[in-house]
Amino acid sequence: MEEYAELHAHLSTSINPSIYWQIAHAQGFKLPKREYQDFINYITLSPQKKMQLNDYFNTIYHPLLNKLSSGTYAVEKATYEILSGAYRSNSITLLEIRNNPMKHNHEGQEDLDHIIMAMLRGMERALLEYEKLSAGLIFCMAREFSFGKNAIIIEKAIKYRRRGIVGIDFAGPPDKNFHFKDYKTLIQKAKNAGLKVTCHSGEEKGANDMWEAIEFINPSRIGHGILAAYDKKLMKELVKRNIVLEICPLSNIVTKAVKNIEELKFILRTFVENKVKFCINSDWPETIESAHLWEQFEFLKKNNILSDEELKKCNQIAFKSSFVPGKGLSAYL
Repeated sequence: MEEYAELHAHLSTSINPSIYWQIAHAQGFKLPKREYQDFINYITLSPQKKMQLNDYFNTIYHPLLNKLSSGTYAVEKATYEILSGAYRSNSITLLEIRNNPMKHNHEGQEDLDHIIMAMLRGMERALLEYEKLSAGLIFCMAREFSFGKNAIIIEKAIKYRRRGIVGIDFAGPPDKNFHFKDYKTLIQKAKNAGLKVTCHSGEEKGANDMWEAIEFINPSRIGHGILAAYDKKLMKELVKRNIVLEICPLSNIVTKAVKNIEELKFILRTFVENKVKFCINSDWPETIESAHLWEQFEFLKKNNILSDEELKKCNQIAFKSSFVPGKGLSAYL
């Protein structure tokens, strides 16, 4: 069995629709679709059904998926199901799940520590059941949040680092009030506490603050980063600093971050030619049709974007670049 490492998957879009269905009905949530298949079609994107990233955020991701995956019951069940399903069905033995805990506490109605502990219980249960599985949680700060709110997220990540919070991330659409330089001291505090750093950047035009991220927070990895393929100087800097890009092929296609397969091929071949390190990830494995990690690998191979040897190297890079500090439950004991 070939084993895979997944470093970029969001909690809300890694929950199988059947689990969402169970969570909704267990708690009496009214769904936008009464028939199960209609519900799946409503939340799922595909190469035939594309949607701009912010449109999906505003119509489905935040108002529906984050709502359904909020609360202690939902986040514990979701975390357990994501991890155990990834191992059983997708040969993933190393998985980092990222989320913003403040977007899973019913807009502040539930205590943040309870939400975090529920996630950790779900992860610990999965690690206990599957000895070959290793995992960790990454907390996302939001560009649209105030500095104060984001600072709380970092404090919580530091507090629960020994329980399984392995890193911090910056996510969300561009915001004129957000600047990486404002977080330089706070990020250094997180690093000193043992947390690793990644950030979403260079995914869409207008959201390319990679230079600023490199200068002020110096992340170990960058989520997406595909726009670097159009900046030779930036690629040289990524190589120099040994920064790994978390590439999410099908996600970029269905959210129109890349125009088509041809542009995706140009981007990845450019990275190969310029020796930029990258790994392959799913991003939204359960809300994009046929987007599980092994299917992403098959997609890249089928379309002659990357060779078997290059794909194997991507997987090796993922294992080596993980923020998870050890194997299974032992990593946190």
